[in-house]
Amino acid sequence: MNDADIAQLAGAIGAPNALNVGIAPVSIPGDGAIPIDRDGSYLLAKGSAAAITVAAPGTNNIGRKITITTITDFAHVVTFTGTTLMDGTAGLNTTWTATAVSGCSITFVAVSATRWAVLSFNLGTIAP
Repeated sequence: MNDADIAQLAGAIGAPNALNVGIAPVSIPGDGAIPIDRDGSYLLAKGSAAAITVAAPGTNNIGRKITITTITDFAHVVTFTGTTLMDGTAGLNTTWTATAVSGCSITFVAVSATRWAVLSFNLGTIAP
């Protein structure tokens, strides 16, 4: 079974992409955009408040799951372009602002070409 077969099988059973199992988190040392073309875990490591962006998923990324965790004590701000974040409350949101302590996190999944849904978050605020 090759990588393409594994990915197809994972998609067929509704599992996360099996090729991403065990991949180490990527450290983000400054401001920037989170890649959305693969499942991933990202550590915000900037020595001041980071400004991070997350683009709308697009049709090729439906099902992508991303986790962002802070590892520095700053109020990092993650902006979801185009008001694309759903958190289970009325309306759509654009930002998650971490509390200024290490260990804040948010996990979200692409549920359509234009929407991310929050799976979980701790410490921080989701806002329009």
